[in-house]
Amino acid sequence: MDIIYQQALKLSGAGRPYVIVTITESDGSTPRKIGAKMIVLDDGEIIGTIGGGPLEHNSALIALETLKENKCRKVKFELSDLLLACGGNVEVFFEPHPARDRAVIFGGGHIAYQLAPLLNSIGFRTAIVEDREEYLSRDRYVNCEKVLISGYEFDELEKNCAGLDLKQSDYIVIITRGHEFSDGKVLDYIISKPFDFRYAGMIGSKNKVLECMKTLIEKGYSREKLARVFAPVGMDIGGETPAEIAVSIAAEIIGVKYSKDGIHVKDKKGYFSN
Repeated sequence: MDIIYQQALKLSGAGRPYVIVTITESDGSTPRKIGAKMIVLDDGEIIGTIGGGPLEHNSALIALETLKENKCRKVKFELSDLLLACGGNVEVFFEPHPARDRAVIFGGGHIAYQLAPLLNSIGFRTAIVEDREEYLSRDRYVNCEKVLISGYEFDELEKNCAGLDLKQSDYIVIITRGHEFSDGKVLDYIISKPFDFRYAGMIGSKNKVLECMKTLIEKGYSREKLARVFAPVGMDIGGETPAEIAVSIAAEIIGVKYSKDGIHVKDKKGYFSN
């Protein structure tokens, strides 16, 4: 595999945004020919080369613009305009790859086993947090970041999850094996952060959720903060199996990502309305 694509895979896996810059046309005397590539990272760092000098410098600046816009772009350069003696011209294609969103799933049981690959397939990075080491070895978690914790007490979560570097942009799903107790402990840990996550959902019956929320209110959390938690988690699509529940959670996450309310498209369009 080309070294540029090897680097691109590593960057995507790490959630780092970047742009692949490729020479797609070359005419006359040019420092590099069609197919030459480089990667420009979000901080301006360059991997590879399309010829160096003013061409590469200007291309790096344009790459950062395309990353902000998240739109591909083609740009033609007359090398004489860049004060390059070679005097030919090139066309450069800019392909932005923004940072992939990350979903952090607390619990590696049946639902997570279905949810993680589903989220991976729609462009999310995923992390599984679990206290059973054997569950983290499951084949479907091969493309996930895996965090083994010693337990679900607040201090244990704080210590074991330090390497996760949780961020406001993360999507949090709480589906541990101990729904009656550990889910609430994880939610306590999550909402103690000094920011609101892009999405935070917790599985459970309505009664369990109400009891959990009551306990957290008594601990001093505001109703407004707790109201932002999607609990019970998932869209109401009537599913009961782990796979169906995973689909409902993924649908809810996508709705939040795109600020949609889950209305049927046919009802929103009003095809049969007068």
